[in-house]
Parts: sequence; C-alpha cells; structure tokens
Amino acid sequence: MTNNFILMLLCVVLVAPCEIVLAQPQTPTAWSKVPAADFSKLKPSDFKDDELDIPYYLSQFHRVANSVVETGENRGFIDIAVWRNTQDNKPYNARIMENILSLAFFYATKRPWNQYYGSPAVRARLEAALDFWCRIQSADGRFSEYGPERWNLAATAFATKFMGGTLTLLHNGPPIDKSLLDRVVKADRKAIHIVLTDPDFYQHGKNFTNQFTNAWAGGLAYLALYPDVQLRTLLTRRIKLDSPVFQSPVGYFYEARGPDFGYNLGTHHSNLWMSWYYARGTPLARTFIEEEERFVEWLAYNAVREPDGSGYTLNRAIETRQQRPFLDSAGISRSQEEQGQRLLASEVVLARAFAPTREEVNRNRREQRAALEKNWPPKAELQVGTFSTFSPYAFLHRSHTRWFATEALRRAAIDLLPYLRQRRFVHQRMDERERLVFTFIRQPTYYATFNSGPHLTAQQRYGLGLIWNQDFGTAIQSQTGSNNAAWGTLLGQNQVPFEGDTLNVGFRIGTREVIPIGGNRDLGDGPLLIRYGFPDQGEKTITFGSSNISVDIQRSGTIREQIPLLVGPRDELKVEAQEIKLKHGAAMFLIRLNSETKVEPIETDLRVGQRRVVTLLLRSTNILRYSMSFGDTQ
Repeated sequence: MTNNFILMLLCVVLVAPCEIVLAQPQTPTAWSKVPAADFSKLKPSDFKDDELDIPYYLSQFHRVANSVVETGENRGFIDIAVWRNTQDNKPYNARIMENILSLAFFYATKRPWNQYYGSPAVRARLEAALDFWCRIQSADGRFSEYGPERWNLAATAFATKFMGGTLTLLHNGPPIDKSLLDRVVKADRKAIHIVLTDPDFYQHGKNFTNQFTNAWAGGLAYLALYPDVQLRTLLTRRIKLDSPVFQSPVGYFYEARGPDFGYNLGTHHSNLWMSWYYARGTPLARTFIEEEERFVEWLAYNAVREPDGSGYTLNRAIETRQQRPFLDSAGISRSQEEQGQRLLASEVVLARAFAPTREEVNRNRREQRAALEKNWPPKAELQVGTFSTFSPYAFLHRSHTRWFATEALRRAAIDLLPYLRQRRFVHQRMDERERLVFTFIRQPTYYATFNSGPHLTAQQRYGLGLIWNQDFGTAIQSQTGSNNAAWGTLLGQNQVPFEGDTLNVGFRIGTREVIPIGGNRDLGDGPLLIRYGFPDQGEKTITFGSSNISVDIQRSGTIREQIPLLVGPRDELKVEAQEIKLKHGAAMFLIRLNSETKVEPIETDLRVGQRRVVTLLLRSTNILRYSMSFGDTQ
C-alpha cells in the first residue's frame, strides 16, 4: 500500500465526518424578546394618511413576533392563531406562514414610527420562519394546508403571492442571511412553477379561480425582482390561455363552478390588482383590464344601487361559497387588509360606480385621524383565535397603486348602470359550461333578477333574486342558504323551497319561446313569462309585465309561498287580509293576494345593513296567486 493511498484513506475517514459535523445546525443563541412598541415616543402625526391603520398592528406586532417557535423541529413556525382558524393553526399548514410577510414588513419598512426596522430580534425570527417555510415545502414545490404532506393548490399558490410581497420588502431592506435568501428565492420559484404546470392544480383551479390566480400575482412579483426568461414565457402563456377558462363568459370568476361575490370581489381582486400593478405598461396589462371589464359588467346587472347612496344590494342567493348581501359603495371604513373592492377603476370606467371617491377617502381619513388622536395611544387587544385579527393582507398591497375617482366621475359611471341607463329590457346571460341562466328584467317601474339552472352548492337559492325600484330601493332579496328567507314555493312538508335545488324553467317573450344560449344577449322589451313544473304535475308561472310582477301557482293540495322583504328602520309594514304595503318614505311596495290566500309575517334574525329581513308566508290550497308592484304613498 503506497503512502499516497494511505493518505487518501485518512482524508476519507477524517475529513468527511468533519464536513458532516459542520453541516449540522449550530445550537442557536437564545433570542432576545421583541419588545412592545413604545408609544410614548410616537404621536399620531408620525403616521401618513394611508398608514392610519398601522398603530393597531404596531401595538400588537411584538405578540405575533414572539410567537415564532425558537427551538425544536418546529423552529420558525408562527405559533399563534391570528390568521386562519384556531383548529388549523398547525405546523404543516403553510397558510399560517403567510404572516412571514408581517415579520418582513416591520423588519424592512423604514418609517419614523417603526422601532423594529433592522431589529436583530425580529431578524432572528424572520430568518427562522423563512427557514421553516422552506423545510415544509415538498421536493417539487408544493405546500400543504389541512394535514402533513397533503399538498394542495391553495397553500401553494397563496404562498407565491405573499412570498412575492416578502421578497419585495427584503430586496432593498436591511440584510438577512444570503444563503437562506437564496433558498427562499429557489423555493418560491419552484412553487410558482408547479402551480403553472401541474395538471391536478389546473383542474382544481378551473373551479376555484381565486386560488390559482395567486400565482399570477406572485409570479409577476417574483419576475420583477429576478428576471427569468423561461419562467416569464411560461407565466405569460398560462395567463393568456387560462384567462378565458377561469372567467365565465357571463362575467364572474368561477368559485365552486359558479358565481360568488365574496371571493370575486375579495381574493380574486387582490390577485387581479397585484397582477395588473406589475403588468402595467406591458402587453399583458390588456388581459387584466379585459377581465375587469367583463366582471364589472356582470356586477352592474347584479348590484342595485340604493336611493340613499349607501351602496348596492346584491343578487346574492346565487353565491356558491361565501355570503355577501350588500356592497358598500364607499368601502372606506375597512382597513387595507380586507379583500374587497380593489377594482381597477382607473382603467375601467364602470368600475368607478362601485368604488370610493377621492372626497370620501379624504373625509374618512380626517375622521380616522381625529379618532386616533382622541384615543391615543391605541388600546385594541389582539383577539387570538379570530380568523384574521392579524392578517398579512394588511401589508401586501401598500405599495400597489391606488386610484380614486372624483364624485363627478363616479356619478357619470353610475349613470352607465344598465337599469339606470335604460327603462325597458330583458337581458339574459348563460354560462354554457355549467348551464346556469341569469335573466335581468327592466320595466319602467321596477328591475328584477331571476336565476335558474343546476344547483352547484347547498347554499344556493334560485328563482326570483331581487326586486328593486329607483325611488324605493330593494323590496325583495332572496337570502343565501336560508330555508325561511329565500323566495319560493314549499311543497308538502318540505322545509326547503322548491327553488332551493336545480331549477329548469321555460322562457317566453310575448308569443315567442326563448331557448337560452351561451353568452350574453338582449331578448327584447317583454313582457317575459317564466314557467316551470312541480313533480306532482303542478306548475308555477311568473309574468313580468310592464307595471307589475304576477305569480300564479297551481297544484293539488296545500301551497306555501315565501316572500323575503327588506324592511328599513323607518319603513312601515302593513299586512292586511289581501294586501301588504311596505312604505319607504314617499315610495311604496304593494303585494296583492287572491281571496283564498292567507298571509303571515315572520321576523327573521337576518339583516342586510340596517334593514331586517321579514318573510311573508302565504298559504292556500290548489291555487295561489299574487302580484307585486311599486307606487307612491299618495
């Protein structure tokens, strides 16, 4: 055996184990506590007008930061239930780790009020959290949410959006460990890539659009920092190909295969707003603007403006997942983390009808500042166990362009709403993929919506969605997921209205039968007749005439009909034998019943803003008829 060979053996035996030992993580130095914010050194004027919600987060940040696990296998996990449900606050849930963005925001934001900028104690926790995030990722880039290694689209795609925001903050901020940062960048790219290429994620994303399109926002944020020709080509191709797949021709973005105002206005618009921010000035921007144009046109048919200007009552009973009855047109009392009304109003004129104005924003900021000065320092408590008491959305969009129309520009947009622009039309939209049919009827004295098609989720209710008058506002709104406050007919002993399931109907304009077709079209001026049968050979006919809506129900035996009214605090509801009057100021909504029909008003515990939902329960045998109309109280 030669001396050289012996020397080589010694190197293998002695050096290799040393390398293994050196690769083991060092026992970390105990972290110093992140102190509470010292408000004795701060004053309200330290916060800019768009930072007036920050004092709450500043006051509670130390609790969130100090919840990061310091030792053990879960070192870096954010172990406090302030973002997501308490039962889901588990180390395998990557959704919890979206609050890494909150750690990064306070570590990397240089402002007079931020004592945590560049803080070593915050850096230690931020680095541990980033390391933990990398460690819980699968080899091909996925993340889990509801169990160990139960990889899913939501956990993976949302991770890309919030990590995009995190990396943006860290890019020009105080330092963190470079090797760790390199790992995070590679992990983020893997997550973006797997969302864009995995066929199972794509199939799921076709039905849950808000989840998938996080990767559009996250991908564009990543590319703004780390140019990558291959990834940009893939992302651009997927956005262009998938945009018409993820959005119904009707205008909404698919959620559980159907429409959902909460997710469409919320998470999806967070994704859309962030995507457009990075795509501005590029050919890709037009794709996002066209998406917004289609969505806002859909919204304009389904959201009716209340006469007092407080907001819009929604054709809500069609919603598939969340429950949102009303759209606050000002939308200015909510803090920035809330996911509503991020419409691209600078680019889409009609969107301005639903967005706050500059005057409203300035007025609200003055009120917020006055409240902050009156209640200084902030005394709010962190409500641990509440879903979003410390949400990363508070920090995600702060650098994204915000634009508000003037009052005059919004007024001009409101005048473009279809039911205000025209006095007569019957407009129909059909989603060809799911065969859902939405019919919108405008006559001189009212506007109404009627919904039909396959039942997609248990909470949906079809049939008459709402009835509105320009002076009165909304008189009827069918309620999501309700048995006693949804419009429709109760057959026999059934507790769910017949319209609470798949509803196939026939349409007729005058003498002409109308067969729904995919897409959007005007059917004419009316009158419109809608008819559908019951399993026991009975049938129901709704006639939308020029001045009233009449309903005719025929079946053998007992008939019960529900009409959910919206009753304001100063409204007067008068129920008589064959006539119901709901007075709202100088306007009145009138329901007339046939002589055999009995009526009982039933108070519910449901509220739509300041209005309570009162259900009229009608009862008759064999035949039940009623008509609805608007007039004045004179």
